[in-house]
This record gives sequence, structure tokens and C-alpha cells, in this order.
Amino acid sequence: MTGRALGMLAVLTVATQLGGCATTPPLESAKLDGAPRSVVLHHPASGETTSVTYWRPGDGYDPAAMREIAALFRDRRSDEVIPVDPALIDMLVELRQRVGAPPESPIRITSGYRSSASNASLARTNANVAENSYHMRGQAADFSIAGIPPSRLAEEAAAMQRGGYAMYAHTGHVHVDTGPFRTWTPKTGEPRAPQILEAQARARARAQALAQKSGGKGRVQLADAGAKADKPPAKPAKAPGKSAALAPPDLSRVRVALAQVKEMPVQKTAKR
Repeated sequence: MTGRALGMLAVLTVATQLGGCATTPPLESAKLDGAPRSVVLHHPASGETTSVTYWRPGDGYDPAAMREIAALFRDRRSDEVIPVDPALIDMLVELRQRVGAPPESPIRITSGYRSSASNASLARTNANVAENSYHMRGQAADFSIAGIPPSRLAEEAAAMQRGGYAMYAHTGHVHVDTGPFRTWTPKTGEPRAPQILEAQARARARAQALAQKSGGKGRVQLADAGAKADKPPAKPAKAPGKSAALAPPDLSRVRVALAQVKEMPVQKTAKR
């Protein structure tokens, strides 16, 4: 069986997975209106393009469209395919809207899903590749849009305050993921764009005001300029002699649970 055939077989093997999760709206859904959501994705190296309407009101996320997206996001080294987080596609579409690019503008995906083997291979030669990258989960994309400066895309990602982001001026792409809100400085030593620094300052000011208003209760996560690439936050060490703290909630499960509750029909009170 050829590599291409194996790749298509992989697309089919994830069909059931996608059918089960792609129609569930994410908890932190993008600030998009109720119109159908379409996207044009392009892979510059292969020339492959996918144009789909992946969400419709009343129907939610279209499993067939999400399979096409997953195929374009596949690991080009191994032809492996996994489901792509729908919240990531919503983030890309919202960014396209925020910068004023027309709906038919292709979003160029230079790196989507990476298998653990591919990611490890890249990490050995590229200091900007995180060992535990969100790319390995189908939750990250390195992308660009023709005619839109990377600094503008990064500026809007900072203003959205949703997920991780970073600008790589030396390659002309921006990284976004659906992990915690944070950013980092690429290890090429390139300076941060002034617009991004201003957006981060505004985010910190809002977070501090919120913390003061709540009397210090609750924790507000800020963008971390010193975070290493797209690694998830490290787990705190357990204190000796004390019982372990409760594990943080699984956001993917929370998304599914809340979406199911939200979509349940309203029960009418029976007449007595």
C-alpha cells in the first residue's frame, strides 16, 4: 500500500472520532455570529487547498468538512491524521475576520498536526519547537494570510486573549493554539512588535482591575512573555507530607458537557 493510500486510510479511521466530537461546540467558542462558517485552507508546500463550510446553525460542526480539514492538517512526513480542535478553526476564522480579509482568502497552513516522531525530529534541529507541542494534539497551527503582516495577526491574537500565540517574523508566520492564553519570544532573538506589547499591557491592566474588584479571589492567567514555545504549563510539584491537590478539570470534557446541556430542548411544565 502506498503512502498516499495509507494517508487516506488514516482519514477514514478517524471518521468515527470526528463524527462524535466535531459537532460539539467548544466552550470558548469564537465570537462569530450565527451565520454559516466557511474557511479556505491552503498548504503552500504541497499546493493542496480545502474550501469547506464547516459549521451551520442548527447542525453545528459538519463531520465531513472536519474530516477534510483534518486531512489538510495531516502530518506530511508520516501521512498520519487526527481530528482537529474545532475551536482552533473558529480562532483562525475569527482572526481572518478581525484583520479584514475576505472570506475567500486562503489561510496558509505551514504546520498543522505533528506526530510525536515528527515533532521530536524537528525539536532536535529547531530550538523553537516545543517537546510537548500542541501541534501533537491537533490544537495548533502555524499560518499566514497573504497581504496581512504577521504583526497584525499576532496583534489581533493578543487582543482576543484566547489560546497561545507567537509571531515568527523570520519565517513570516504566526502560531496559534487552543491552550492557555500566553505568548513567548521566539529564540531567534527578534523583537516583539510594539502593537503586541501594547495589547499585552492592556490585557494585564484588565486582569489586575478584575483581581482588585474581586478582592484577590480567583486567579487570572496573563500572557507570559517568558513562556517556552507552545509548551503547556508545568504541573506544580506536590508538597511532601500533604495530600495531592485535586486535578484541574479536563476542558474538553467540560466543553462537551456544557454543549450537551445547552442543546437540550426546553421541557414544558406539565399541566396538573
